[in-house]
Amino acid sequence: MDIINFRYLTTIVFTSIFGVFGIYHLLSYLVLRHKITLYYFILILGLTLHWILSLIIKGSYSNQVILIADKATLTTAMISTFGLLMFTKSYLNITINNRPTLSKIYKVITLIIVCLPILHILNNVITKIEWLNSSLIMLAAFIALSTALLSLFSGIRLYKDEKFNKYYLYSYTPYLLASILYVGAWFTKKYYNVDGDLIILLTSILVTFQLILFSILVGYKYKSIEDNTIKIQVDANSKLITEVEKQTKHLQVAKQELEYKNEELEKVNKLKNKLFSLLTHDVRGPLNNVGTIMEMIESQLAESELKEITKKLKNEVTDRISMVNVLLDWSYNQLEGVTLDKKICDLEILFTSIKKEFKRMANEKGIDIELAISCRELLIDENMLKVILRNLTSNALKFSEKGQKIILSSKCVSDIVEIGVKDFGLGMNTDWQNTSESNGVPTVRQGTVGEKGTGFGLMITKDFVEMNGGTISCKSEINKGTEFILSFKTATNEQVAP
Repeated sequence: MDIINFRYLTTIVFTSIFGVFGIYHLLSYLVLRHKITLYYFILILGLTLHWILSLIIKGSYSNQVILIADKATLTTAMISTFGLLMFTKSYLNITINNRPTLSKIYKVITLIIVCLPILHILNNVITKIEWLNSSLIMLAAFIALSTALLSLFSGIRLYKDEKFNKYYLYSYTPYLLASILYVGAWFTKKYYNVDGDLIILLTSILVTFQLILFSILVGYKYKSIEDNTIKIQVDANSKLITEVEKQTKHLQVAKQELEYKNEELEKVNKLKNKLFSLLTHDVRGPLNNVGTIMEMIESQLAESELKEITKKLKNEVTDRISMVNVLLDWSYNQLEGVTLDKKICDLEILFTSIKKEFKRMANEKGIDIELAISCRELLIDENMLKVILRNLTSNALKFSEKGQKIILSSKCVSDIVEIGVKDFGLGMNTDWQNTSESNGVPTVRQGTVGEKGTGFGLMITKDFVEMNGGTISCKSEINKGTEFILSFKTATNEQVAP
């Protein structure tokens, strides 16, 4: 076998070795997704392409092909250099946060490595300036050697930072020697026409040895990363378990305190409601008696100023009795908790009952209560609906002028029953719900003849409507009247109580 065949054969052998290493680390990256294997693959890819170009240059190809291959060697050399630079940076964990100066140096060299092949290709394709081509080749050789030295310096600088950094420094020796030998051989062959085949063979052996060392080193690095990850996970899990147990104990204590406070609040609330109901009940009786006595006195008095005063006093007492009745109804529901007794209610009978109940009050002001019933049945708690209509009718009478009218209506709209109470009196603020909720207490207003409206009736009305699954809305214009509309689902959409 002559010397030419031997050189050709050795180039094929080393190219195959580099290719196998490259495929192995590419597959490792695709499986493990660690950037360090990707950069190592780029390093090996550059070496493999470089040796493939050597095969072309040494083979029996046309001068044009050999020339192109020779020009492309700068690009493949920069690919290897880029791979080495990024592999070192990733392996030694050099970042802008922990090593700002070193990281900036790496960025500058990376930029030069990326730009050099682009400038080289553009010069060979467009400008074709020979001295610029030579300068770029010299710069590429210098950058390749600088990268090797920078990697060595980084290994020395970060020798004690991590356990595996010192192994990187030891295993880096063959590559450093190979880089120096290869650049030296290329330089002497390029400019002094010295045969550097023996040096290139030695370089190939050193690079192969380097690849083996790096592969072993990467394997140990993975194991170290895996062990650290497991340790971090175990520590995190332990801390999490401790924190969860701690928070669980706090929550248990807080739960016990909350349950105790709820029990105390429930006792206080029940006591408050009982006292409220007793007081309301005890006040209602005497007020009813006072009202009856006032009516008797008024009937015995002749037309005079005293009779007018007595009449106003009687109206005041009547208003107070109405308010106490409302509060008593509400307090009874609060006393033992709300329990609805829903059933089908005949609205015509109920409206007629309300009209009779307020007949005397309406007659005194010359107000006519009209009934407009087009929907007769509604599934609702009848007692609550009576309280609702009493409150709204009472308010309508208070705020209506003499000779006006009030309309109690019901109509069916799709699957909704709408109940309306409409007057043509003073009108009101339609935002009464939000005003009452923000103030905590209702607003006191005066009726057309001095009656006092406390606003409690509207608050209780809203509660009772919502308890029965309905909604309440208000339309009003000052001095033109007010209309309250209550909307409830029809009996077909709810289950009737047994």
